[in-house]
Amino acid sequence: MVDDAVNLRELLTLLLESEDDFEVIGTASDGKQALTAAEALQPDIVLLDLAMPVMDGMQALPGLRRCLPSALIVIFSGFEQAALLDEAIAAGANAYLEKGASVTQMVDLLRQLRGRPVPTE
Repeated sequence: MVDDAVNLRELLTLLLESEDDFEVIGTASDGKQALTAAEALQPDIVLLDLAMPVMDGMQALPGLRRCLPSALIVIFSGFEQAALLDEAIAAGANAYLEKGASVTQMVDLLRQLRGRPVPTE
């Protein structure tokens, strides 16, 4: 979980860990910290904000992709998808999710990307 907003990081961590099939193994507040954490922790999924200090998400993305060739990298940003989707995918992201999306949408997208069934109600 990579986002410079500590409250958002903590909230998303709690929400994801309330799901039976997710465990947050690390967080970072900028792209530089994300690269260090990714190398040490080798996560299966990275949620990556774009606008951060020190090193932004687009700058960190190629390094994350090299470090985590088989991980899912999902851009999670407040920017409109259309503006950055192509650039993010070209740089190695698997998907793009706007921060306005519901937690259910986020969890469902992550499950779909992992090839796991999305629960139906």
